[in-house]
Amino acid sequence: MIHKMSRFTTLLTLCLIVLVATACGKTADTTSNTAQTTSQTEEKGTQMATDAYGNQVEIPIAPKRIVYTDNTVGDLLIFGIKPVGVVQQGLQYATYKDELKDVADIGWPPSPEKIVELQPDLIITSTPDQKQNETLSKIAPVILTNEWDPMPDRIKRLGEWLGNKQLPEEFLARHEAEIVKMWTTLQQDGTIQKDETASVFQYMIGQKRLSVYTTSYLTGFVYNKDGFKPTTAIQKMIDNPDDYGYADISTEQLPEIAGDRIFIVYYSDEELKEVENMTKGPIWSQLPAIKAGKVYFVNGGLGISTDPLAREELIKQLPVMLKK
Repeated sequence: MIHKMSRFTTLLTLCLIVLVATACGKTADTTSNTAQTTSQTEEKGTQMATDAYGNQVEIPIAPKRIVYTDNTVGDLLIFGIKPVGVVQQGLQYATYKDELKDVADIGWPPSPEKIVELQPDLIITSTPDQKQNETLSKIAPVILTNEWDPMPDRIKRLGEWLGNKQLPEEFLARHEAEIVKMWTTLQQDGTIQKDETASVFQYMIGQKRLSVYTTSYLTGFVYNKDGFKPTTAIQKMIDNPDDYGYADISTEQLPEIAGDRIFIVYYSDEELKEVENMTKGPIWSQLPAIKAGKVYFVNGGLGISTDPLAREELIKQLPVMLKK
């Protein structure tokens, strides 16, 4: 019996040695493959980056000629990088429009013909059009961001892509301190009251579409623990993944959705004139915020763009709006 146990123990030991050796070999192979991939990309001057949806994309380590298709161009500008191509439509109200006036307009939807002339080494876009992005990827690597994501998430992601993780952290620390100071001052001087609600709307003339913003654009600034809160109806939309960013609504829903303060963002002078007249209609004019004169028209550079430079300007401009 002892002899049989000894043979069994020896056999078990040999099996364990083989298993450990095999596992170590696989680990070594995996580590070797990872190191080899990293080495190969570094030799080409590229890196593997994670896009907004968790996909791995090979991009330049230090891109210099970037085409940027979103209206959150300030995300890129805080890194000291000026894009070689942008969609100029919608940037006419941007706080940094003068800085971009000489940047090539790639049109909307982005024109491959115009982009190829710019010889970019990276294209950053939120456009989910797979066919279009496949076309653009033949010109330069295409990596997806998501302009609906909160500004801190977007600039931290850019910091990883651009090899500068420290800048977003420093910017956000200073920026958040300025926001806290702004809201505290507004409460202390009686401009706003605790637990006031707000809603942010936009009416698009072309589509004749009324939208309420839930998690994007100006809401990312005015919804703050020290500032305004969403109404109960809007909070339900925020909690609904289908209403991420915004939700289209009818005028009849306004009494339930509208907050103590109403912000209406606009893209053009024509759109501003339309929404000013709209607020005089039978449903709009009966809203408590309209009756109290607490409606604010915000141009697209501040109300539609959520980039860091627009938010910096909002810290200055929002108190002025609220005190009128």
